[in-house]
Amino acid sequence: MNHRNRSASWLWAVAIFAVYFQEHGQGLVMWGAMGLQFLVYPHVVFWRACRAADPLQAEIQNMQLDNFCFGVWAALLGFPLWIMGLLVICGCMNLAAFRGGAGVGQALAATVAGAVLVALLGGAAPFAPDTSLLVSLMCLGALGTYLVLFARSAYRRTVVLNDTRVKLRQSELALQGQLDAVRALQTRLTEQANRDPLTGLYNRRYLNDSLQREFDRCARDGSPVSLLLIDLDHFKQINDQHGHAMGDAVLCQVSTLLAQHMRTSDLCCRYGGEEFLLFLPDMGLDAVCERAERWRELMAAQRWEIEGQSVGVTLSIGVACALQAQMTPAALIALADQALYRAKAEGRNRVCVAPIPGPAPIQAAAA
Repeated sequence: MNHRNRSASWLWAVAIFAVYFQEHGQGLVMWGAMGLQFLVYPHVVFWRACRAADPLQAEIQNMQLDNFCFGVWAALLGFPLWIMGLLVICGCMNLAAFRGGAGVGQALAATVAGAVLVALLGGAAPFAPDTSLLVSLMCLGALGTYLVLFARSAYRRTVVLNDTRVKLRQSELALQGQLDAVRALQTRLTEQANRDPLTGLYNRRYLNDSLQREFDRCARDGSPVSLLLIDLDHFKQINDQHGHAMGDAVLCQVSTLLAQHMRTSDLCCRYGGEEFLLFLPDMGLDAVCERAERWRELMAAQRWEIEGQSVGVTLSIGVACALQAQMTPAALIALADQALYRAKAEGRNRVCVAPIPGPAPIQAAAA
């Protein structure tokens, strides 16, 4: 960009200097120096910047050199006001675009350094700030053109930057949407992995993952834990007489009834084919027995119309309770399973309670 701007805009400088030199009868040396500065120099510094290890830093150094050369020319020409103003303003704008306010200070410092060097070497022309009307108008036209082109370049960069920001924002929104979709999919997959596909209750996998955690929490709090193992009485007869589709429908109805009468802290899972396990944290034996009996009575009184047929089912329930969760989940499930076996052996459609486990005996010290 700078190579294009420097090469094109400095053609204005060639025209201005040519008119000024013609008016003041400058010799061939000044004409040759002007040609080298404004026609050859832009391509040399562009070549240098392209091959530098840090092209941006090299180009900033090139712009500082530009301003140094502008100071040299200002002193050599006697500080003509319009020419000097044109060079200084354009030089400051270039560095300000890359360095901000610090760039303006660097541009002015480089310009002053160039003028001072010429003055110290005795090459400064007598002070002659005036220029002809033609030169002044050409400088004004060059400055106006440069300002417009500079503003146009800034506008184009702003448009490109804004478009980039819009595209980046759109990409961010699209990526966020994809991430949300992935999270939702992960949640659904996790839920599907933890749920029984028929009843929608939790499965044994989820039970194995969460039961020990809940036992540990109740143990820390000193709270009781209770388990119910529920079996549908004579469920095989429903499948044999009405078909497996009817059996599946009954399982779903029973699951719905159990879920409707649970606390949010309770955990219900399909433990086997027609077996359900309910984990009831922070609930003592009396309360859990009352809850089990209520479920048994609700189920015994319930009739469902499924595919035009009236179907009912009763429950056998085994209850086990640990007062302070001082045992493993597997041990408490085994106690509930023993109570369930006794409920079925005693005629089904009943609740049986396992003995509450006592504290582990203290071993006597060896004599």
